[in-house]
Amino acid sequence: MSTRVPSTKRRHRLLGAALVVPLLAAVAVSGCGGGGGGQSASPSADQPVFRIGAIGFAMTSLNPFVAYTAMDYGAFMQMYPSLAQYSNADLKVKPELAESWTTSADGKTWTFKLRSDAVWTDGKPVTANDAAFTINTVVKFQKGPSALLSTYVVGVKEAKAQDATTLVVELERPVAAFLATIFQLPILPEHVWAPLAAGDGSKLATLTNDPAKETVVVAGPFTVQKLDLKGTTVFSRVDTFYGPKPLVKGFGYQTFTNPDAAVQALKSGQLDAVYPLPPAVTDTLKQEATLEVQGFGDMPLQIAVNDSPDYTKHPELLDPKVREAISIAIDRQQIADSVYRGYAKPGGSVLLPQFSPEFMSAPVAVPARDVAKADEVLEGLGYKKGSDGIRVANGRPMKYMVLIWSIFRAEHARVFDLLKQNLAEVGIALESKVVDNPLPLMAGKDAKYRDFEAEIVVYGVTPDPDFSLFIFTGGMRGAYNPSGYNNPEYDKLYAQQGGEIDPAKRKALIDNMVTLLQGDQVEMPLVSWQMVTAWNKQWQNVADLGCVFGFFGYTDKTEFNRLALMK
Repeated sequence: MSTRVPSTKRRHRLLGAALVVPLLAAVAVSGCGGGGGGQSASPSADQPVFRIGAIGFAMTSLNPFVAYTAMDYGAFMQMYPSLAQYSNADLKVKPELAESWTTSADGKTWTFKLRSDAVWTDGKPVTANDAAFTINTVVKFQKGPSALLSTYVVGVKEAKAQDATTLVVELERPVAAFLATIFQLPILPEHVWAPLAAGDGSKLATLTNDPAKETVVVAGPFTVQKLDLKGTTVFSRVDTFYGPKPLVKGFGYQTFTNPDAAVQALKSGQLDAVYPLPPAVTDTLKQEATLEVQGFGDMPLQIAVNDSPDYTKHPELLDPKVREAISIAIDRQQIADSVYRGYAKPGGSVLLPQFSPEFMSAPVAVPARDVAKADEVLEGLGYKKGSDGIRVANGRPMKYMVLIWSIFRAEHARVFDLLKQNLAEVGIALESKVVDNPLPLMAGKDAKYRDFEAEIVVYGVTPDPDFSLFIFTGGMRGAYNPSGYNNPEYDKLYAQQGGEIDPAKRKALIDNMVTLLQGDQVEMPLVSWQMVTAWNKQWQNVADLGCVFGFFGYTDKTEFNRLALMK
């Protein structure tokens, strides 16, 4: 994607209730795929509903113009077509509603050839008019009702249907990540949504997709049968789906706030799968003969230090040397072992292996713990310890507030305790505050900084690195940018890579951006962790759906067609 107009209304999908950026619905797709229980028996002819328990992750809406969590997104991406999708096997873009596509030499015109056999559940055909309507509606209202979807149409000028199966999308300028973003946009039925898009588009937010209140019209492999956002929502199979048909009749999705209750429901057979499990319970579950336990994904857990030039309470945090001292005082292996029980490893890179291979840089070495060197750096900067053992910088104690998101309270509180112990050894004190969402803590006339010193953040990432790079731009300070990083050189490189359609040249620009992020100590990678999922071994090929549990939108829609209960 190329340069965007900063807007705090623009969000990517949140994983659960926390602010997205750090949790791009997205998604850590590496680690998915592979076999499940490995049974040699045959699938049952009468496949039941696959019952999923989600700990802490809730849906908020099944209206794409309102939904903002990864759970919402994953659900309606199983309900609506998309132009293309990622393959779980190799992260390559593969056909979905669009059978093929071409682009002009200047990268400004994309032509998609759509399949002709797709139908909506009310019997009407899915056509290029539906795709053009969806894209144009999001473009038209991107500063208002469609703001949550606007990320997926960056640079789009207009979409047109040449005929029923030919869609042409005109861009204002070349957009390197266009294909990777446009197919994340669900295609909606024009005959249902057009009346809601009249006028100022405010009625777009009124459709609930609740079958108890209105007729739900979809074309994906599943439709919603029962909607209960605070309880259990059930999706049923759509037999007119144009792709490979799922074997299961549907899947149920139940939200749990208590991990113990979810685990007991799994053990008793009330649920078929549960995610994400606190690592602390996995040792016990592995002893259950009927259960399989695996970790999926590769998501970076990091410390975002407030280094915004507008935040003057602790100006020492603007110094990369101070951030480096903090970084090397941390025992990452201890965090991986003690908190994540084998479902994490020390991490040192902003960009992880789940990115498409053509954009990956060489792995960054994990910072080695060196308390003596950290002490030496801080002493050299003149920050002496007081009588209480806490260093003083610029007349203030080096005592910092660290935010912990409530959705990850169990793990992150333990991570914080270890960080507190580590940094106390070098004269830095930490205190914590649990928040549901850090956005309200933004401060300043233009909301360009946040009123805290650090934040434990979790990033999910899309296979194309554009959005993960976008969040560190100066325009996103106070919005997506958790650290307040503001480097004009970085912003210039971001704009250049966003319009560079030559993959090799774009990768060179991205490498330069990563070098800047690492050199400026923008964030401190701690570990790369996995979503832990447990399921009943009677179910085959559940591992293929590992990402579906947490990251529906970035998973091949056809993965469900292999899920089967073995008899």
